[in-house]
Amino acid sequence: MSCNCPVTTTLIVGVIGYFIYKKVFKLPTIRPKPEAYKKDYKKDVVYLYQFKRTRKCPNLSPFCMKVEVFCRAYKIPYEICDEKRRWSRNGALPFIELNGEHIADSDLIEMRLRKHFDLPSLSPAQEAQSVAITRLADNHLFNLLIRYKIQGDEFYNVLVRILKLPNFLIPVVMPLIRGVFGRKVYKKSTMAIGNFDPDDMKDVLYRDLQTIQDYVGDQKFLFGDKVTAADAAVFGQIASVIYPFRCCINDVLEKDFPKVLEYCERIRAEIYPNDFTI
Repeated sequence: MSCNCPVTTTLIVGVIGYFIYKKVFKLPTIRPKPEAYKKDYKKDVVYLYQFKRTRKCPNLSPFCMKVEVFCRAYKIPYEICDEKRRWSRNGALPFIELNGEHIADSDLIEMRLRKHFDLPSLSPAQEAQSVAITRLADNHLFNLLIRYKIQGDEFYNVLVRILKLPNFLIPVVMPLIRGVFGRKVYKKSTMAIGNFDPDDMKDVLYRDLQTIQDYVGDQKFLFGDKVTAADAAVFGQIASVIYPFRCCINDVLEKDFPKVLEYCERIRAEIYPNDFTI
């Protein structure tokens, strides 16, 4: 009985080489856009795919809330799609479908909606400031607030309610969710903005909040009397922390940044006059 060892060795080396090529040398590519989930869509209606709504706040995700606030602020017709968990081509939420087109990422969604519905723009200088404030909120403030959000049990309690787990499973699943999810969030946050001890993190957080408070000043919203895209971004980040449950950020705003808290309340009253709490 003979064994064709050279052939076997060549096959093994080829398989190993293929996987090394895929993981090391091949440039990553984005997934193709999926077909629309909503087959019977209405023309020019935005179908917003997001996480389940919560009892005290439209969404735990600041980016889902950002898109919804933007749609409401500019009177864009939309429908919430949260019955079944769907994911974008990026493996995240939110995403929208507009006239059968899949559009992912909250910034890209804003850009596409602006163009499609021919929305009014701010002055060039204000548009530049709006983009800068949005980046501050979505890329920096988010990675600070998420660390405070996951410190206590309240966030995980809300998360478990959204998942609608049977009561007998909660004591078993809760430590697992807290451990896996908490570590993943913390790792992503530190990779995005660095790691800080508690005092340093507080200093950095205060600088972001002070920037927002100074910019709002005595205005109703960031750029006057109307809610804009930057307001949607800032509100989404802060509201998703202070409204679903009380945490240390509530104390920080009440004590040191009352104008930011009042600003959030004005947006809440403007955008969600009747249905913020469900």
